[in-house]
Amino acid sequence: MPGPTIVCLSANPAMDRRLFVESLAVGEINRAKSAQGLAGGKAAHVAMATRALGAKPVWVGFLGGAIGQECARQMESLDIQVVAIPTESITRVNLEIIDAAGRVTEILEPGATPTARERDELLQACVRRLRDEWTDAVLVISGSLPAGLGPDFYVSLIEAARTAGARVFVDTSGEALRASTDARPDFVKVNRAEAETLVGRPLATMQEIAHAAGEIVERGAGSAAITLGREGLLWLESKNGPAWKASPPRVNVVSAVGSGDATLGGFACSAVQGIAGEEALRLAAACGAANCVASAPGRIELATVRALMPKIEIQPLTF
Repeated sequence: MPGPTIVCLSANPAMDRRLFVESLAVGEINRAKSAQGLAGGKAAHVAMATRALGAKPVWVGFLGGAIGQECARQMESLDIQVVAIPTESITRVNLEIIDAAGRVTEILEPGATPTARERDELLQACVRRLRDEWTDAVLVISGSLPAGLGPDFYVSLIEAARTAGARVFVDTSGEALRASTDARPDFVKVNRAEAETLVGRPLATMQEIAHAAGEIVERGAGSAAITLGREGLLWLESKNGPAWKASPPRVNVVSAVGSGDATLGGFACSAVQGIAGEEALRLAAACGAANCVASAPGRIELATVRALMPKIEIQPLTF
């Protein structure tokens, strides 16, 4: 896919261990029927999804030890360019446990603290390449921050990207989300729980969710999407609207882990191709639904996305 580079920034990547069990018994010995070890973290899933759509993404992140090397190897095997910042600490491992009933239990390691040198190296690499190599890029900042890195880390990246003329998409949570939104990114994607935390109240109705998207834009985001699980997602395209709700068809879910990341990948690909409005939303929603039936988080298939797109229902909203 021609066009600007999609740069997927991962401050806290992981090796995702997916275990399939008959049932999960807390406090007991559990034997897995099968297991997979997959390069992961939210930014990795975004990169995988955009690659499936035909983009040539770059994955940038802290990677340490043999686990970090394996993550890089897997990403490169998917034809994704990797810019690794080597760390003294070993890359974390997350567990995703799926039982026979389809219930998913996640256990996420916090991630080790990068050194000051490693932090500066990642920032400088992004600043330099956004200026000299990744011209007119879309920088996708997604995932949590490892221990020891404050929200100012993401703010610094957003400011550097803006100076370089890049657009910035953000998907994080907590204080990092609050600070990043205030730093005026072009696009913010959150789930319902993250949106509730940001606006400080429960969001029970579609009207309340739409108002929350409006508040996220008022805080500084150029555009805001709120994912709603099986209900689909709501997107406020700009401060002055329009707003839509996208509802996907029912699918036989393997796991919904990574569906928000695939959705964000769809929005990022739309941005670099100049696709807007309902067409962009339809692509993003189809990517999220395709992830639910994928073999692993982020490993969507283009044929599945194309088959799902006509089945996405788009409803305009007023608020």
